[in-house]
Amino acid sequence: MKLWKPISLFIILWSLLTYVLFIQSFSKEVQQSISQQTLTIIEESNANSASPIEKFISAILLHDNTLNYQNTLYLVHQQKDASSVQALPFKPIVLSTLFKVLPTLIVLSAVALGFALVGAFFQRIKTGPSIDAMCRKTEQMMSIYGQRSEDMTGFSGLSQLNYHLKSLLQIAANHKSQTEHNALCDRLTQLTDRHAFLEHLNTVIDRTEKDPQQSAILFIDLDGFKQVNDSFGHSFGDEILIQVAERLRSIVRSQNLSFKDSDSVLEYNLARLGGDEFAIFIQFLDKSEQAVNIARHVLSELERDFVLGSKIIKISASLGIAVYPDSAATPSALVQMADVAMYRAKADGRGIYRIYSPEMGSKLRRYHYLLEEMRLAITANNFTLSFQPIIHVDGSSISYFEALVRWQHPVEGNISPGEFIPIAEESNLILDLGDWILDEACRQMAAWYNAGMRKARISVNISGVQLAHRPIYDWTIAALNKMGLPPSSLMLEITESCFIDVSDEVKGQLERLRADGVMIAIDDFGTGFSSLSLLANLPVDVLKIDRLFISEAMQNPKYNNILNSIIELAQRLDLKVVAEGIEQIEQLELLKSLGVVYIQGYLISRPQSSMHVGDKVLAKSQNHIAQTGTGIWPPEKSRMIGNF
Repeated sequence: MKLWKPISLFIILWSLLTYVLFIQSFSKEVQQSISQQTLTIIEESNANSASPIEKFISAILLHDNTLNYQNTLYLVHQQKDASSVQALPFKPIVLSTLFKVLPTLIVLSAVALGFALVGAFFQRIKTGPSIDAMCRKTEQMMSIYGQRSEDMTGFSGLSQLNYHLKSLLQIAANHKSQTEHNALCDRLTQLTDRHAFLEHLNTVIDRTEKDPQQSAILFIDLDGFKQVNDSFGHSFGDEILIQVAERLRSIVRSQNLSFKDSDSVLEYNLARLGGDEFAIFIQFLDKSEQAVNIARHVLSELERDFVLGSKIIKISASLGIAVYPDSAATPSALVQMADVAMYRAKADGRGIYRIYSPEMGSKLRRYHYLLEEMRLAITANNFTLSFQPIIHVDGSSISYFEALVRWQHPVEGNISPGEFIPIAEESNLILDLGDWILDEACRQMAAWYNAGMRKARISVNISGVQLAHRPIYDWTIAALNKMGLPPSSLMLEITESCFIDVSDEVKGQLERLRADGVMIAIDDFGTGFSSLSLLANLPVDVLKIDRLFISEAMQNPKYNNILNSIIELAQRLDLKVVAEGIEQIEQLELLKSLGVVYIQGYLISRPQSSMHVGDKVLAKSQNHIAQTGTGIWPPEKSRMIGNF
């Protein structure tokens, strides 16, 4: 039962009792005045009617026969004659009645108050422990939220409970607000998340559906962020993302792109879409140059150094722009088109922006088509290996075979590695594909090894993704042991650019492989911008000079001099040099004059199937294999002028 109900009932009963006592006393006072002959004779012609208020008061007192004489209210007792009445003065009777009733009312009030106090005392005894327990529980609840209650010694339990409940109500309101905020924002960067961002775009686009207003999405993806995580750890990566978010917030504010809901501190026109992907929404696009100018500003800001403790990190970003309604008509499609433009920016060199065009959409569909087909091909083992020999110029003896993956699609036919390998690396499918390549290459080399080719090697290309996600030493040794192949029959080729950000742990694992007999080669040397100090400290045995570098050396004397310096440097570091991509006899003669003895390219042979290798080497040079432990691969006469 609520408190107002008994209080209201008490007030009604108290009022009725007071009224009854007053009326009873008033009537007695009137009778006593009459008996004492205190009546006044009033001529009716000189009297006035009582005012409405006076009539109301007399009616409440159950004596409504009144008149006003000389500004004094009188109660009419009886008619004396035709022109006069006997009356009693109203005010003295009322005051006399009040003084007589007041002591009785005071006594009754004291009794009622006493009963109330006694009731409250017993109620306090009965409910006090429960209230104290609730106070302690509310204090515990406040402490859970990190709030400390004030010292309320001397206050009643109900007062303390009321204070704690008010505090909990405020905490609950703050918690609700924070929960709603967290539901809409990215926890790391405190930016709007993908879901809230798309909802915001949908709301804005719905408002302008009848009168479309041009707007734009800037899709931002960091370049080289994965290497930061792999090299320095995820805590460094998280700090980079936080700093990126702050720089983007500054751009949104400075370019007047802000959109904030009145009930939220979130910036709805800026979002972290996931990972290292961010987006900026330009709600009112005055002209297309505005989006381009903002994109340039973003790229410039993200190219500035990121300082983390004592380390300076350099990254860049690729940016895609999609314009509404030209590029797409829905928020999700608009973001997707901006994403497509961003991928074009990455493909065109990174650190730049691109504006979406329909031609980019066809490339995206091709990308996803090949991605799905590649997953199926890996599951069905639809890839094959071809083998290209690397020979010594003296005698054409085989130094090693490079294992090259090939994909013969049932509908598309032959799909170039230059098209599907980048997709495999971006999607991490290179991990599963790379596992198969290493196992298959070791299996084939084990067959050749058992046939007598114990001095030759098989070479397998390793990507930066594999270095980051595979324990390279254990992974390689496991594949060798599975096929029963000694480490001396394997070489790993790693692109020069992969060594720039390689961790000390990976270097240590490569050194262990070298100690076991596995050779390590730097592939495409001359294009990765690695320093000479890095070269001196790398665990490598072979330099493979990039084909473009050799091609330029045929025409440019500076390239010729640099090529000569590389070969001389390699010899001083006791590194073997392999020239790849040799297609012309003139290139071969140049390399021979510079002292290069290991060559690879179409001039010698295109990549061949294992069956062709068996027919050309094992079937025709058994005696040579028995004597030297390797075969010979004479160049085709149609491709050579004279002999080595």
